[in-house]
Amino acid sequence: MIERTTRFGRLVFDRDAIVRAALRAYVEAIFDGHPLKRVSFAACADARWTGNLQRGAFYNGDGCGAYNVVGWTEAGVVGLAYELGFGPLDHLDLPVDAVTGGPDDVRGALPGLPAELTPALVLAAGMLETGEARKKGDAYVVYGEKLAGVGFWLLGDQVAGTLFDDPIDVGGHQLAMWGLLQDGRLLPRSALFSKPQNRADVAEWARKDAPIHALMDTVVNRRLGGPTEFTADEIEMILPAPPDREQLLGTQRELQKVGITWPGSPEIPEPP
Repeated sequence: MIERTTRFGRLVFDRDAIVRAALRAYVEAIFDGHPLKRVSFAACADARWTGNLQRGAFYNGDGCGAYNVVGWTEAGVVGLAYELGFGPLDHLDLPVDAVTGGPDDVRGALPGLPAELTPALVLAAGMLETGEARKKGDAYVVYGEKLAGVGFWLLGDQVAGTLFDDPIDVGGHQLAMWGLLQDGRLLPRSALFSKPQNRADVAEWARKDAPIHALMDTVVNRRLGGPTEFTADEIEMILPAPPDREQLLGTQRELQKVGITWPGSPEIPEPP
């Protein structure tokens, strides 16, 4: 764990806390969707997961084109973020002829990245979007660069990256949320970087949803100790009314990706 004072305030970065918060945010996004819809305001509008708690990555999109990604291994964490118009060609001075469509496209956001974190960079870069067609003269060209404009890396008690020295915010507020975790939870950006009324609304929704947030914390904490399944009481709380079967199966598959299953259903088969 390491602390840094930044323009976003005092940030605390911890590898295990970030992984726990990523898992919690992924589960919360599922609880925010159909057929559960048990959360009023989730931290992520578009949440994606790959890998496991030892080596994996998490994508946190705002639903409008901006997003951040964290990738982790046993060694540490790499975080990358993208705001529209601030990719590596525009913001990191990546030459067009240097585009690879891979992790090297965004290394400029991670100066001094230790070799031990290269696998975490690969995992994080695998979740990044790629550049779309750009007008060049009378034609359109697709360079296919990985899209991120700011980043941080965490290795033991070392943390660095353009998050800490970029004079403008091109996604830094997204990454700052990983240093502003609250009780192991990734907060919605509106909880901190928004108007006072918006922050008050988010706090009120969290208060009203406190029982379901407590349930998610309980399940996530169990999952940190190994694969787990919901109890009968938890299912009754999650689904007070019978859901649509196909929607429920989709939700079960999403949870199965992170080792959380339904009672009696340790393996939910993928659709044909």
